[in-house]
Amino acid sequence: MGRFLAGALVVLIIAAIAFFIWSKVNDARQEALQEQIAAMNKQLSQMSDENTRLKAELSKVQSEEQNLAARNDELLKAIASVKATGKLPANIDLELNPPK
Repeated sequence: MGRFLAGALVVLIIAAIAFFIWSKVNDARQEALQEQIAAMNKQLSQMSDENTRLKAELSKVQSEEQNLAARNDELLKAIASVKATGKLPANIDLELNPPK
């Protein structure tokens, strides 16, 4: 009976040590995952800010593209008028250096 109790105690001690090691490994893994989540949240925030900035820049570029397309149409009409009449229309505003 004494051997049985001694054996059960040894098994219990080994199980306690194994559980302690397992819990420490699990805690370390959870901490690493929390750090990863925090880093990914920070990266997401930065990318969201960059996305907002890029959308604003894209809007500016699209607006400028529309302005340039309208100006191009005016100039094409003026060229057609010059070819047809030989004279530059009076209502055309020649701006040789477009805005940037």
